[in-house]
Amino acid sequence: MDSALSDPHNGSAEGGGAANGTTRPPSTPEGIALAYGSLLLMALLPIFFGALRSVRCARGKNASDMPETITSRDAARFPIIASCTLLGLYLFFKIFSQEYINLLLSMYFFVLGILALSHTIRSEGSLQHLKQLSQEPVQGPG
Repeated sequence: MDSALSDPHNGSAEGGGAANGTTRPPSTPEGIALAYGSLLLMALLPIFFGALRSVRCARGKNASDMPETITSRDAARFPIIASCTLLGLYLFFKIFSQEYINLLLSMYFFVLGILALSHTIRSEGSLQHLKQLSQEPVQGPG
């Protein structure tokens, strides 16, 4: 029998149901389409808005606003640096256990989330928006 089918960790035990009595709901075509559509949208929107911002920057008045360009020396060094980075990541994942990697990533995203949230709250536009919201009367349903 295939080891993936009898693996107790993938939610399909040999008894026909999961070992703890719960089952995972089957995926539907609508759910899969929603998941892939949202992934596609989340990938394309930052590229689109980044390109728009780049065009606005290129139309700037002085040359100091222009983004940096890559030189031929940088382009030649890129494959070497990328290969070393991938080798380092491979060794990192081989040496450290999954628990430590999950802990590190969780802390990393936690700190980034706190920084992003604090930056958003501190911005002047957000403070004015919050003041405006606090002055509006709250109406209940009905």
